[in-house]
Amino acid sequence: MNFRKELNEEQYAAVTAPDGPALVVAAAGTGKTRTLIYRLAYLVTEKKIQPWEVLLLTFTNKAAKEMLSRAEALVHQRFNSGYSGTFHSFANRLLRSHADSIGFGRDFTILDSDDAKKLMRACIDELDVEKKHFPKPDVLLSLFGVVSGRMGDLSSAVDERFELSEVDPDLVLKAHARYQNRKKESNSMDFDDLLIYAPKLLAENEKIRTFYQDEFKYVLVDEYQDTNAIQAALVEHLVQAHGNLMVVGDDFQSIYSWRGADFRNFLDFESAYPGAKTFKLQTNYRSTPEILDVANEVIAGNPDQFQKELQAVRENGDKPNVAKMRDGSVQARYVIEKARELNRKGIPLSEICVLYRAHFHAMELQMELARAQMQYVVTSGVRFFEQAHIKDVCAVLRLLVNPSDELAFTRLIEMLPRVGKKGSHKIFHKLGDRINLQREETHEQLLAALPAVAREGWEQIKLVFLAYRADNLQNDPGELIFRFNKAFYTEYMVENFDNHKFRQEDLDGLIDFTVKFDSTETFLSEIALLSNLDNEGSKAPSEEESQDALRLSTIHQSKGLEWKAVFVLFLNEDMFPSKKAIEEAGDSEERRLFYVAVTRAKDQLFLCSPMVRRQRDGGIIFLDSSRFLAEIPDEFLVEDRGFF
Repeated sequence: MNFRKELNEEQYAAVTAPDGPALVVAAAGTGKTRTLIYRLAYLVTEKKIQPWEVLLLTFTNKAAKEMLSRAEALVHQRFNSGYSGTFHSFANRLLRSHADSIGFGRDFTILDSDDAKKLMRACIDELDVEKKHFPKPDVLLSLFGVVSGRMGDLSSAVDERFELSEVDPDLVLKAHARYQNRKKESNSMDFDDLLIYAPKLLAENEKIRTFYQDEFKYVLVDEYQDTNAIQAALVEHLVQAHGNLMVVGDDFQSIYSWRGADFRNFLDFESAYPGAKTFKLQTNYRSTPEILDVANEVIAGNPDQFQKELQAVRENGDKPNVAKMRDGSVQARYVIEKARELNRKGIPLSEICVLYRAHFHAMELQMELARAQMQYVVTSGVRFFEQAHIKDVCAVLRLLVNPSDELAFTRLIEMLPRVGKKGSHKIFHKLGDRINLQREETHEQLLAALPAVAREGWEQIKLVFLAYRADNLQNDPGELIFRFNKAFYTEYMVENFDNHKFRQEDLDGLIDFTVKFDSTETFLSEIALLSNLDNEGSKAPSEEESQDALRLSTIHQSKGLEWKAVFVLFLNEDMFPSKKAIEEAGDSEERRLFYVAVTRAKDQLFLCSPMVRRQRDGGIIFLDSSRFLAEIPDEFLVEDRGFF
């Protein structure tokens, strides 16, 4: 195999790296996957290593399968011995052979997410916890998983997570201890336990550790910038004896700190592995030079990183457009018109993607797309108005407009502790035609029908209903959502959603969005264009619709993907970059997010920056353009002045 012919100079240097630790800093679109595949082939054909002596660790089974199958096609030998794959699959294979060394049977059961939630619920019930102020099982499991991945202190993490709620941190720690004991007693592990016990096994058993260090003479890790502390520890145990570790990734694309990833594993690799050789892949095959100029300019503002600059292979193209328009509604119409124009020029809608920092940034766009009857697919989840927290707060508005809306009533009442589906419908029918929640008498009847533990919650909610006419709020849906959120739903989110901060951002955005409507009825009618509020979840588009539909995605979910044309919405201070993110951690990760967004584009890039946004109180605030736009030299951009 002629590696020099198949690879560029940067890739060739990495592929043929000598033994020992190696760091491959692979910028966006530079052939990271190709480099890993050819490294696998090089080890077999040139170093004469047996395929099963190489361990490849990835974050998805799909990535592992693709890389291994392509490497097998190159060397005509089978690579996967069953160990290569995701960190979790490797840990499972390891523990299946040695779980008895850490107090489990080798036939241990892996709890899926549903089983883990049921077991956690049982532990909570055994503690006889007062459920009106206690987190749901999936919230606790998410918290425990992030803390274990970071190898952090659970007690301090619990204190921080629930500092703004009435949750008792000591009870959370007791629930965790009981959950751990119950798993041990039943010889079972959850998904997070696989990564907890695998490095523990290697750390505490020299014989086993030595065996696997001999077994895997070379270890390769993909997307190393996304590893957490416990994954890095697992890798270190595997390579201590020989040091033949190659990690590949891009610190510029480290955007998952909120779920435990620590890009310091990548930045500090050279100090963690003395003598490590570093290789940089900077030749970009994806984007035009003009798009890369923008990416390079903004990411250079992050001092704490491996400085590198993308070099384009492709010929010159169009300069990225920057469009400064009046507001979000004009921004939405701009995207639709430009997308249609690109489509007429031959770019399929499926090759056009609209990216945004937060879900609520896409509200106006989804509304306008519905009006324009343009097919779109939200690739990063459900459509905005079909998200659970949005439907929850809208249930209050629906009941105020239509007291006979049984589905809205049951949705709202089921948020209270110990009120299930059967109970909620039973209460609704018990109230019958008397169900007018704007009357105090109805609330008295409802409170009498509720379980005692649920009454405090309804006492908070009822204030919103009684204020509807008393405070003349019929024409102010935003104020109604604000009051419901303040009285009840903020606390509910903390206890029921692991990503409550992101959901709160959505609600804040929704409240401001409602000022466009002159009444609650008008608002509800408009959002009905986008979703059927009576059904859970997003309606999956048909295969035919998906093939030619505009793509919408959060930037976080777009990583690793690419499109011919990309729009980036709301490039404004406090929106992108996010005000909350900057307050908590500075703008470094926000800058990396912008870099990821820009480098998804192959041919066309449109950067949108509205100038005003209406607020709940009816006032207008003027928006400053994002600092990221301000840092791009004027000559790198074309200003589109056609939309104001």
